Amino acid sequence: MKRLLSILTAAVLCLSLCMPLHASALSFTAPFELKSQAAILYNVDTDMILYEKNPDTVQMPAQLVQLMVAAVCLEQCSDITSETVTADDMLFAEFIRYEYPSDLRYAQIKHGDELTVEDLIYAMLLTSSCEASVMLADYVGGGSISAFVRLMNEKAAQIGLQDTVFTNPTGLYDEAQVTTAYDMIRLADYVYDNSKLNAFATTGSYKPKGSVTDENGNKVTWTHSNIMMDEDGSYYYKNAVGMKTCNLQKYGRNILVEASRDGHTYLVLLMGAPIYDENDEPRYYHIEEATQMLDWAFGHFTYEALLGANEEIDELVVENAKDENYVILKPAKEILMLWPDTQDRGAIQRIITKNEDVSAPIRRGDKLGEIELRLAGSTICKTDLIAANEVERSFVKYNMAIIPDFLTSSWIRLALYASLFLTALYILACFLFSLAQRRAGTAKKKPRR
Repeated sequence: MKRLLSILTAAVLCLSLCMPLHASALSFTAPFELKSQAAILYNVDTDMILYEKNPDTVQMPAQLVQLMVAAVCLEQCSDITSETVTADDMLFAEFIRYEYPSDLRYAQIKHGDELTVEDLIYAMLLTSSCEASVMLADYVGGGSISAFVRLMNEKAAQIGLQDTVFTNPTGLYDEAQVTTAYDMIRLADYVYDNSKLNAFATTGSYKPKGSVTDENGNKVTWTHSNIMMDEDGSYYYKNAVGMKTCNLQKYGRNILVEASRDGHTYLVLLMGAPIYDENDEPRYYHIEEATQMLDWAFGHFTYEALLGANEEIDELVVENAKDENYVILKPAKEILMLWPDTQDRGAIQRIITKNEDVSAPIRRGDKLGEIELRLAGSTICKTDLIAANEVERSFVKYNMAIIPDFLTSSWIRLALYASLFLTALYILACFLFSLAQRRAGTAKKKPRR
């Protein structure tokens, strides 16, 4: 369950109905340009995508796949704190042959090191450890990494990743391993909602219980690769945590970061950010752009009432009314929404649909139409229009109005046909009775022989 602001319950309920995660997002125009190939700004509290760039375009997930590895391991392992895995160089052989060695991230795990499943999940999510990824996949897959990848794809289908195909547990380059920004923000939302998994993904540092040491023989401590969490670094961003950073030389950098402030929680996803600037110097565009998006979210978005609960939207003529022959229409509920001060609210279109041939009596709260709010062709929200006042029925007007309908109704026609039929029967019966009477009278008058 999402951690919702209690004072905004009505808004959240409305938005959860109107703006499901994978529906057409209301993407506001950002006051900056992004170099990343794809991006999403998602507000957790309202399930609302506030900004998107190329959300359906095929991308490479890179080490974001390790979030799925962790999800599968937590489901498949009954006791992650006691189940242990021993490192085997045979599993690491593929890394020696890998074409882009700068993509590889190590956690200093060596042949013979014994670690718990919990240790390995931390190593993988904090450092993007390729050793931890294959060790977990081999262990949970029963000695078969391909069997584990099948579990990853089954889990992906279960949580609605419609355009994602996993081929390896490390996130290393493979043209067949593809996804979209929409799918990855779905995965991020799943991670966020799973408190145990989210705790792994957002931990700043971890000292393994297992026997992992550095080159000097000292026990290692793994630190999260997201430098936005480093309070002493130049890229530090207050309250930003996890979830994952990625790097593929042939594709670019990805980042998924969670940040909370003043009761708001956002997830920012950037995919395919350039690794180098125009001078071929390394540059952290993914960090810079994540910072821009969070600054925009926290600094410019506030809850705005797009429709007031008692706002008079329109009126409707009511037939057969006793006094006033109209009813005022108002929204069924107040519509609160996160709205940026960089976006003119005057651009919102109101599309009103009203019921036809409305007749008294009307009770306060009766549904009489619908209002849809749209921005630049995208639906923001829909809600019912209800009666703000009551309209009593006029006895005289009502009965006068139903007379034509009454006279032309099928029941009246049936009754008329029945009465005509019965009248005809009556006339026929009278005729036959009269005829019989005449015959009887004639018989009495005949002379006797």
